[in-house]
Amino acid sequence: MNDPDSNGNKAGKRLLLWLLIALGIAGVLLYTFTSRVAEPAADQRAPLNDVPPTAR
Repeated sequence: MNDPDSNGNKAGKRLLLWLLIALGIAGVLLYTFTSRVAEPAADQRAPLNDVPPTAR
């Protein structure tokens, strides 16, 4: 399993490289989602059945 390929690279090094690439992509997507897509708690809208105090 850990035999070198035609370029002399070991399979473990290739696996580690792909793992790092996948973690990097996941980190970028997670950062993008949390900073741009998800609403911060202060900006969330009230539930539809919640009546503002001024309308009571």
